[in-house]
Amino acid sequence: MKRIAELRKEKHLNQTGLAIKLNVSQKMISAYESGIHQPSIDTLIKLSEIFDVSVDYIIGNTDVKSPAEKFLKDGLTDREIELLDIFKGLNVSKQERAIGILFALKNTD
Repeated sequence: MKRIAELRKEKHLNQTGLAIKLNVSQKMISAYESGIHQPSIDTLIKLSEIFDVSVDYIIGNTDVKSPAEKFLKDGLTDREIELLDIFKGLNVSKQERAIGILFALKNTD
């Protein structure tokens, strides 16, 4: 998982420092970063807390670093988050259509 190494370096941590925070060996950190071993769910959660990013970002499911909780803190409602999730699941063509529909709805009373 190359993102673990990237995030670790951004925080100016070496593998030993991260290993101490996770209570694992430096060799295990190296194994995570090289893809030899996959971190457990609990370890992924700890990593997300240490680096203040989402688990999805760490595992490569998204390029958005911020955890969903940050969106909630920024004032998005559950409904708005639901809409964003649906929108993200659409292909580009359907996203364009959805935007067009929203603009049309916005301009009508």
